[in-house]
Amino acid sequence: MKRITSPTMINRCWQGMLLLMFFAGSVLLAAPPQDKLKKGVEAFQGEQWDEALNYFQDALVDEPENPLVHYNVGTALYKKERYEDALASFEKSLQTEDISLQQQTYYNRGNVLYRLEKYQEAVEAYKKALDIQPEDMAAKHNLELVRAKLKEMADKQQQQQQDQEDQEQIEPSEYAKQLKAQAEILVGQKLYNEALNLMMRGLQTDETVAAFQDFIQRIKDIVDIEEAI
Repeated sequence: MKRITSPTMINRCWQGMLLLMFFAGSVLLAAPPQDKLKKGVEAFQGEQWDEALNYFQDALVDEPENPLVHYNVGTALYKKERYEDALASFEKSLQTEDISLQQQTYYNRGNVLYRLEKYQEAVEAYKKALDIQPEDMAAKHNLELVRAKLKEMADKQQQQQQDQEDQEQIEPSEYAKQLKAQAEILVGQKLYNEALNLMMRGLQTDETVAAFQDFIQRIKDIVDIEEAI
């Protein structure tokens, strides 16, 4: 089997430490290639995603059970940001005894799952790719980044829960309750800046105003949106 790569594919392992290294668009060509598949590869290398997808889908009509063609269809679908459809194609391309194709499919599945924000499933896909090819630096890199993303989400959720618990433990004073009532009137009049300033001044004089932190944050979000317009 001959592997067709693009220049960006060759450099995929070093595309930047802060970005996931997504597959740069490698598609595969059978030996001997059928004409439709060959034309699809050529169109793909020219970044003509629609044309490439049409050729690959035509090739699939001739060989509906060919995992390599399903792989190419999935890769073209990914380029068109049709992630659910790409995932379905990669599922079919896994029905192969070709270990190299399996490894690349698992890697690409991980990228698609990341795009779909299915982070834990992406982790499992990268791990399977590494089970087959332990030295795949791109898969290692992406695996660590997605794990970091999951940890960040877990930490954020834990912090939100802690903040909520802290707020629930604060008993607002009568002054704090009156202040909130005044701020709600201002919000009703769409005087969001005035309401926010009122609550912030209240925090400086009465710490129990923090019991209404969620209310304060909602006002702040509105103020930020208005200032950005």
